[in-house]
Amino acid sequence: MKNISDTTVSIIFMIISGFSFIVMHSAAKFLSEEIHIFEITFLRCALVIVVLSPILFKEGKSTFVTKQPKFQLYRIITNSIAMLCFFYGLTLTTLSEVTALNLTVPIFTTLLAFVFLKEKLKQHRLIALFVGFFGAIIILRPDISVNVGGIFILISSLIWSISLIFIKKLTETDSPVTISLYAGVGMIPATFLAAYPYLTMPNLYQFSIIFFIAITGTIAQTLLNSAFKRGELAILLPLDYLKLIWSVLIGYTIFVESTPYTLWIGGFLIVGASSYIAWRERD
Repeated sequence: MKNISDTTVSIIFMIISGFSFIVMHSAAKFLSEEIHIFEITFLRCALVIVVLSPILFKEGKSTFVTKQPKFQLYRIITNSIAMLCFFYGLTLTTLSEVTALNLTVPIFTTLLAFVFLKEKLKQHRLIALFVGFFGAIIILRPDISVNVGGIFILISSLIWSISLIFIKKLTETDSPVTISLYAGVGMIPATFLAAYPYLTMPNLYQFSIIFFIAITGTIAQTLLNSAFKRGELAILLPLDYLKLIWSVLIGYTIFVESTPYTLWIGGFLIVGASSYIAWRERD
């Protein structure tokens, strides 16, 4: 990728990361009918070091060293709370509604990045951000009430937005793999405590799905870290709206969730906003 700018690479990584997150969420929602979601969350974190082991062996001890332990701790705490709230909310509502509500993250994070990271809010970035958000609202539709699951998703979104600021800060000194490693291992205690009352022994089929969740989740997180290391949040966050397209398509094919006409109207706006920001920032 020598002839491609860092911004373009970060956009590509962000899109693949978003798709990987939705695949992980879909697998977790599917398996939650058999295994409690907190146990899935715990095992997803516990298996991170296994998934990353080939890279850890290749890169050696340097991967285990962080130059910002304080921010790693902040990130672990916020990510643990956000993840537990998110996965619990995921079991209580549809995949598409979860993703739509989770699209408040770009709004929260862009504003936080402006305040704490001093990132510039250029006009075309704001346009893409709010056009994408408007598309998400059209898909969500105002007639859908926010249930208990939705409230957990909104709480998760706010806390995850704070965690993203810590991740962006960590990318200044630490590698994407180091950030993923510390997050996965660091979240084991909190997720274990939440999962302990519900722990069961998964069978081989269930464990294979859990391992798949760990792989897709680790890929998603590491690519997100890589994107943040190369690009600004204000550029990358509008691309997060593409998650809604992936989630609705997967929700329709796997969970037989309906796809109303508003999906196509809102989806057009989301894809348009994402394409616009990618085009404007391509150099």
